[in-house]
Amino acid sequence: MRSILFIVGFLFSSVVYSQYSWTPAVVTLKNGSVLSGEAKIPQVGAAFNFGGTEKVRFRTERKSKKQKYKIQEVDNILFTVTFKERVNGERIEKTKVETYAPVLIRKRKRNDYLGFMQEVVVGGVSLYGRTVTQNNGGWMAGAGGSVAVPIFIGNWSQHNQLWVCREGEEAELINHVSLFKGFKKRAAEYFEDCPSLITKLEGRDLKKSDLKEIVEFYNANCG
Repeated sequence: MRSILFIVGFLFSSVVYSQYSWTPAVVTLKNGSVLSGEAKIPQVGAAFNFGGTEKVRFRTERKSKKQKYKIQEVDNILFTVTFKERVNGERIEKTKVETYAPVLIRKRKRNDYLGFMQEVVVGGVSLYGRTVTQNNGGWMAGAGGSVAVPIFIGNWSQHNQLWVCREGEEAELINHVSLFKGFKKRAAEYFEDCPSLITKLEGRDLKKSDLKEIVEFYNANCG
């Protein structure tokens, strides 16, 4: 496994990473200011949280002065990312906009612990994703078991942490690469006020791979 991590790290060492490196972005601050240029956010470890003081770095262009904004100052970040997708046997370059926002992970007496995450579903219950690293410096495996390097997440389900959150409440980690079992139980407990959804989970009409659809079903029928 160590050899695999080393090889993957070597192969991708020169890759320009997406939101974890300088990427075209529009940063909207809570004071109403809108900043257009390039931004990047930190990629945190699975158990390392910067003391709840994650910052977004911003610059208007490559050689311009860099600015830092605490996560508490940020409303959202729109990253314009470029990726390649295979279409009819050819790799076509495409772009898409991904929204990242501060998510409440833990309430505290002084400063709440917030983390930047990608918005997947926004509603009564929102679904967010982020990719974290191991504390030993190696990359944590992705949701499918592959090694996750911090490149552009072409599909939200490739994040190795997926969180659900009700407005004003702490987010809950609903799916993680290390949580191989027990998803149905976790989902049933979180969505316990939606009997029709529980029925679908117990009947395996909706599974872990359908997490986006699960949240959308809840918001449409029980939220």
